[in-house]
Amino acid sequence: QTDEFGQRRSKQFFVPAVLPTGDPSSALPSGYQLRASPLHITFGTGYVIPGFFTRLVTSMAESSQCSLYFRDGIFRNRVTFKFADINRVTLTQLSEAIQVDMLRYIPNSPTLTPFQISCKDLQCLLKICSQKVEDSLQSTNIYTDDQQ
Repeated sequence: QTDEFGQRRSKQFFVPAVLPTGDPSSALPSGYQLRASPLHITFGTGYVIPGFFTRLVTSMAESSQCSLYFRDGIFRNRVTFKFADINRVTLTQLSEAIQVDMLRYIPNSPTLTPFQISCKDLQCLLKICSQKVEDSLQSTNIYTDDQQ
């Protein structure tokens, strides 16, 4: 849900197939104060299972901890979220993995959740969302156990 594009009360849909492809090698936006090491979600197949990335993005967008962040652009293979209001999380689909980058644009202070705790919270959210996606894909027979 966003108010970036038009009316707040109407549902908004983005069709990945018609969005431009973002360059995975392009640099993350500058100006951040803290950056976690990139996390890579990999698969035994050696490639990202078809449908996994879009379902993961949808699952994260449904979380109360995340909201879509469009100022960095809208791409079929890269999505940015505000996470816990003070962090930016970017998911990028590479051919062999999904890369997760977490940035904080304001310095740590005693009144903010420490960055390390935010990183652990993100890891927990990714596990929950990934499990939802896996369950969804298995229920539709899109992939088999050897693709996990």
